[in-house]
Amino acid sequence: MASSTDRHGTRHTSSLYVRIPDDLPVLLCSGRLAYGLRLTHRKLLTVHLPIAAVLSLIAIRSWRVTIVVLAVVALHYVLTCLDAAGRAGSPLLGADNRGLFLRPNGILRPALHLPWPEVKELAVRRSGGVWMLCVTPRNPGEVQRAQERETAGRFYGFWRIVGYQRTVRRLGTSLFVPIVGADPDRLLADLNVQRQPSSRRAAWS
Repeated sequence: MASSTDRHGTRHTSSLYVRIPDDLPVLLCSGRLAYGLRLTHRKLLTVHLPIAAVLSLIAIRSWRVTIVVLAVVALHYVLTCLDAAGRAGSPLLGADNRGLFLRPNGILRPALHLPWPEVKELAVRRSGGVWMLCVTPRNPGEVQRAQERETAGRFYGFWRIVGYQRTVRRLGTSLFVPIVGADPDRLLADLNVQRQPSSRRAAWS
């Protein structure tokens, strides 16, 4: 199989980005609605509702203006929620005894496949009110590649870029996946079981 080394020093093959199989022992899936609501819950409380309240006070002399203002804010939240929900169309991550599959930041693209020897650390951390599975690879180039994939070919507003970079700094890696629809500690334990050598995995079970 052909291989190459990119400018980050990451050696990869043509099968590095693949589809996540549906029959893996560990698989994280999430319904679109639950995923969208969970990822936008904090933004609803800290951005949309306060803005709606302030604008309603400004427009209190005219109920027509108030209704229009609230409708605009509500529409913006619905579009934000739908944008987040669109990421949950396929498994977010999966694993077996050979390695880990994940879609960094849940983006709907072919998943990154990391054999377990290439995974330095697994952890669950919280960002924006959402639990994230954070992966630290042994090759730092993977982190840079994930950031480039996140923004490649997409229009990013200034605040969206700032928010993404802040999340990366908070979590310490760009290889993170939102955990929606599963217990974070249980998921981490299941992944660590698959990560263990066969003999230790048999003893665990």
